[in-house]
Amino acid sequence: MRGTTVASRYRLAEAIGSGGMGTVWRAEDLHEGHTVALKIITLGEGDAVREAAFRREARVAMRLSHPHVVAVHDHGAAHLDGRHALYLAMDLVDGPPLSALTTRPLPLADTLAWAAQISQALEAAHRAGIVHRDIKPSNILIDQHRCARLCDFGIARLTEATHHTLTVTGAAIGTPSYMSPEQARGDTNLAAPSDLYSLGCLLHELMAGAAPFTGSGWQVLHQHLHATPAPLSTLRPGVPRELEQLVLELLDKNPGRRPTATQTRQRLNQVHAALCELAAAPTVTPVRRPAAPTLVDTPDPTGGRRRGPGPRITALWAGAVTGAAVAGELTLTSVAPPWVPALGALAGLLLAVFYLLDPPQPPRPGELRITSAALFTLLLLAGGAALALLVFTPSLWWAALTAAVLGGPALVGCASAVRRTVEHVQHRPAWSADLATTAGALHTTALLLAADHAGLSAFTMTAAAAALWPVTALLTAMATPHGTRLRNLPARTTARRGSRANTATIPA
Repeated sequence: MRGTTVASRYRLAEAIGSGGMGTVWRAEDLHEGHTVALKIITLGEGDAVREAAFRREARVAMRLSHPHVVAVHDHGAAHLDGRHALYLAMDLVDGPPLSALTTRPLPLADTLAWAAQISQALEAAHRAGIVHRDIKPSNILIDQHRCARLCDFGIARLTEATHHTLTVTGAAIGTPSYMSPEQARGDTNLAAPSDLYSLGCLLHELMAGAAPFTGSGWQVLHQHLHATPAPLSTLRPGVPRELEQLVLELLDKNPGRRPTATQTRQRLNQVHAALCELAAAPTVTPVRRPAAPTLVDTPDPTGGRRRGPGPRITALWAGAVTGAAVAGELTLTSVAPPWVPALGALAGLLLAVFYLLDPPQPPRPGELRITSAALFTLLLLAGGAALALLVFTPSLWWAALTAAVLGGPALVGCASAVRRTVEHVQHRPAWSADLATTAGALHTTALLLAADHAGLSAFTMTAAAAALWPVTALLTAMATPHGTRLRNLPARTTARRGSRANTATIPA
């Protein structure tokens, strides 16, 4: 077909790529006098489904105009070598696809810049009501200015036109390594979060050199539905904690918990800005010491800078709040013995000590998402409840046995739900939310002890506990200073210019 003129306008020069929707040619636009990329798909007789898909691609792509989206200028039908064909004229991007660069982990600065640009492209697409549905390295081109440009909306779909889908219910469309769980299930009502999950897979590959889930097609789909991705820090040491957390949130199985394209772009830009600031700072003699999380300054509304509280301050503050609250809650009893304040102080002290001995750790695949401190506290409460039943009401030995056997697992399951509530409502990291959840369990226990004198039924007490636990956990999170952000930045020891030094100590 080389040298063939399509639609009396585009002269084919050479084939530069091919895919499931056709072949892409470098072609000369005889009307405009410049070179374009011409995508051609030849159709057989009665191939109405593929023709509809291609025309749909043209209509979708021509609706988008963005610097990081490959622009589509023209489309139509023609006869080539006696066969019916459709064509799509696009910008010619002189640069490789991102898939040609992902054979190894990429530099952090390039990854952050390209991921932010792809997020911008998705912002534009989602505002136009378009879901790409096939975000992957081969659909992203790196132009001569080292900018990323998103292309191939061949299986994209107008979200408002769900009744015109070309998929069959239960059939998965997309590339398995980058498909969202909802795609893997064959859902037909895909929305913007599906693209963000695929972007998370892409980010994981750019950072670690491999997609989060690998294997054969159905094996990968099963992992998208059920497996937990490995944290990036276990695959590439030195990854900024914020970036690792962002990727884990993008790969959340629940679409409603994933960040939007706008939020993703903003967070990527923040990490990129911090990295550039660190790289631009003058280098001083490195301090040789074991690697440790770095406490990063957080903005102050007055225009200065303040240092966010670390895990120690957070744990001590939560312990103080809990001690005061438990003491106050226990005084709600009709007779408050003199040792009640001491009991409250003990509860707060133990909470702080437990969490100081169990500092924040990155989540590991397959591990129970609960700290050792929370697990120990909940098992202690379950054992205490069983022991109290045996001592004070021996006739309820069966209830004590039930509490001893099932109380611990039940409390752990409830704690997981409360922790997720705190994470979602208060936007707290997992460790901080876990701390607030454990404190809430202690508050709830104290309130139930106070209410026991009111003679409430077991059902009422259980219902009260279910309502009080998340409320007290949220209140504790609100009363606890927040701002701890642990960031593992590339190895460099820096000092800010000027009289106010701001140093970050990283191992040599």
